[in-house]
Amino acid sequence: MEDNIEIEISETNRGNEQIIINKKHKFNFSFQRKDKSKIYRCTEYKTLNKCKSLIILNDKKEVLKYESLHNHLEKEIGVSISVAKHKIKEEIKKNSIPMDIKPKHIFNAFSQEMGLICPEYSTIRSQIIRNINKQFPPNIKSFDDIPIESKYYKTKRNENFMIFKNTDLIIFQSPFQAYLFSNYHKNIFADGTFYAAPKFSYQLFITRTYVGEFNMFYTTSISILKNKKQSTYETLFKEIKKNANKFRSNTLITTINFHCDFEQGISNAAKKVFPNINIKYCVWHYKRSLEKQKNILCYHEVKNNNDVYIYYKAISNLPFINPNYIFDIYIIIKRICQKKKYNNFLQFLEYFNKNYLLKYNVNNWNYYENIEHLTNNASESYNSYLNNIFPNKPLFYKLIYILKEEENLSYNDYQRRTKGNWKKKQKIFSATDEIKILIENYKSKEINLFYNGCNRNELVKLWKECLIDLNNININ
Repeated sequence: MEDNIEIEISETNRGNEQIIINKKHKFNFSFQRKDKSKIYRCTEYKTLNKCKSLIILNDKKEVLKYESLHNHLEKEIGVSISVAKHKIKEEIKKNSIPMDIKPKHIFNAFSQEMGLICPEYSTIRSQIIRNINKQFPPNIKSFDDIPIESKYYKTKRNENFMIFKNTDLIIFQSPFQAYLFSNYHKNIFADGTFYAAPKFSYQLFITRTYVGEFNMFYTTSISILKNKKQSTYETLFKEIKKNANKFRSNTLITTINFHCDFEQGISNAAKKVFPNINIKYCVWHYKRSLEKQKNILCYHEVKNNNDVYIYYKAISNLPFINPNYIFDIYIIIKRICQKKKYNNFLQFLEYFNKNYLLKYNVNNWNYYENIEHLTNNASESYNSYLNNIFPNKPLFYKLIYILKEEENLSYNDYQRRTKGNWKKKQKIFSATDEIKILIENYKSKEINLFYNGCNRNELVKLWKECLIDLNNININ
């Protein structure tokens, strides 16, 4: 038996006990004898080498016997990988909050300790991540599994984060987010994402608000929904409203511009819960819907005929002009198309009439009175940000952890801007500003026509001209 035997305790990928000898050879546990001593055989025992080396340790991990009969090359790299994996795994177990562990950081700490024989990070990264994931609480697989109480339901400031749960949804809203919702509710943005929602749910639904003095958008609630029923949205809005009212002396009674996509379950629920609400549907969704139908019904007609192209652009820009003349302009375009037999485009016009003139209140998708926040990008962009964080559907507790991290970042951002440590975010001149300037110009022209005793046809003609000018603005 060798005089100087250096022993390190490790384990296999399956969690079985493994012994490292002199940083060169690995021995897996074979069996335990009656005297409680354990026999370990070289990992090459079951390979073509059929190495017969073994080591016997007592229950105090002292060497009783070591037979070094290795008939193969030493495997320092393989041994170093095993040692690194084991040490990192043991360190991970010590951390009570596994989501706080950064794989690269913990590797860097151990790489200095291991010296030159340390394996590359890429060779053990996946194993580190698996060990971190094993420290998470049991994964939630249904709404019934979601606990009412959990240490993960506390913000970094030790405040309650979860405010409501039933069989259809769970709502997360910190006191800070409730304060924002109750004090900055002139514009509320709501949207859902399916990609960042846990597998057991339908969607992640997020509300945001705009703080004008900082030119910043902040998240005001995050909910996990089981379905998209109107009743579920109603419960969600009622609970958010009830929680937000704790942070103001009066209930929410001032006018709210509620921005969302064209999902009536959301907008109808919001109307029932909030008084004096203005539903504002997203212009981006409006335009994308029209573009999709154009491509299906009349793509070549629009592409090859400049007149039809202008009519199509006019319909797509209707959200910006005086809504009193939208139907007039629609009828004029329709009659011209009937006369010139633009049959495919007439199908498109019928789609527009059915889905936007009859199905929805025009004022809900028209921004003539207030040319700002034309899209729901405040929510869409944040959803996209979360989707990038979670390329796959997240585990429930990992999602909650990230949402709390985001909440804390927003809290610090708001506090720094409130105290003047951070400046107001600079506003960039955009297409919305161009549209606003153009519409204000046409409003002035409209007033002049009124004073000069114009008739309705002249006003319709004026706003038709405005639609043509809007074509010169790049509106996505």
